[in-house]
Amino acid sequence: MILSIETSSSLCAVAFSEGGKTLVEFSSDAPMQHATLIGQFVEKGLKQTGKSPELLAVAIGPGSFTGLRIGLSYAQGFCFGRDIPIVGVSNHQVLALNNTNGTAPLYTIIDARRDEVYLAKHKAGDTFEIEAHQIVPIGELPEKISGPAQLICMQGQNLPVEVKSALAHAGINLKEDGKYSAAALAQIGQKIVEKRGSDNLETLEPMYIRPFAGVQ
Repeated sequence: MILSIETSSSLCAVAFSEGGKTLVEFSSDAPMQHATLIGQFVEKGLKQTGKSPELLAVAIGPGSFTGLRIGLSYAQGFCFGRDIPIVGVSNHQVLALNNTNGTAPLYTIIDARRDEVYLAKHKAGDTFEIEAHQIVPIGELPEKISGPAQLICMQGQNLPVEVKSALAHAGINLKEDGKYSAAALAQIGQKIVEKRGSDNLETLEPMYIRPFAGVQ
């Protein structure tokens, strides 16, 4: 069974998955409540499933500095106490699961505030590894992506109309309904472990990119 933890944004979510299926999932979009909710969700899941996790997948960002630190600290403590492996998953990889074009180059963006976004280009494959990553002013997005390609962003990103028009003109298919979920995190995490193994429990760090950037 896989325990997955998502705290990179205002969303706090925990899921327990096994055999590719979600057994139970809890989530709340209550800002500043991650430290309280994460433990409650995990305890509920343990009681409902009656099983012990064999792997923990945790979101490592980019995103909220505070949320990422809370989630990873809890995950590392949990894994240390139970002696189970951990795997960190970038939120770009979770967004990439929304890919609807398996052949075109794939990009994802995450809000970095200050009218900027985190832009990631992904390698081909089922783990959507990040090939390149940079912080880009929103207005420069069409210049940073070579079409034809697919670009996935979070639902609610609200890109300017002129940027959307320029992206379309460049042959870039924009998918605007990307979402985070602990269940999706588990799906990617399991594939990563199967491909290259788990992460070092002591040295795993959040993908901050820029300190204190993202949703706080």
